[in-house]
Amino acid sequence: MSIAATSRSLLRTATGSRASRAYLAVVATALVWAYVDAAFVAQADSSFAGVYSIAVTAPVSVVPLLGAFEALPFTLPIVVCALVNACPIGLVARRSAARR
Repeated sequence: MSIAATSRSLLRTATGSRASRAYLAVVATALVWAYVDAAFVAQADSSFAGVYSIAVTAPVSVVPLLGAFEALPFTLPIVVCALVNACPIGLVARRSAARR
C-alpha cells in the first residue's frame, strides 16, 4: 500500500463517521473561539480560551504541552492531535455500525 493510499485511508477513518466529524467540529469551534477571543476581546491579563482547544484534544495534546512543537503555530499541533484522536472515534463508530 502506498503512502498516499494510507494517508487517504487514515483521513477517511478520521472523518468518515458522524461521531468523528462531530468531534472535529467541537475542536474547530474551540479553535475559532480562542482566535476570536484573542483578536476581539480586550483583556488586562491572559485568557483561558486557548486552553479549551488543548483540553478537547486531551489524550494526544500532552505532547505539544511538553514542548515538542513549540516552534510551530498554535493551530497545527491542535489539528494534528484532533485528527489522531478522531481516528479511534471513527474506528469505534465503524465497528459499532457493522454490528447492527
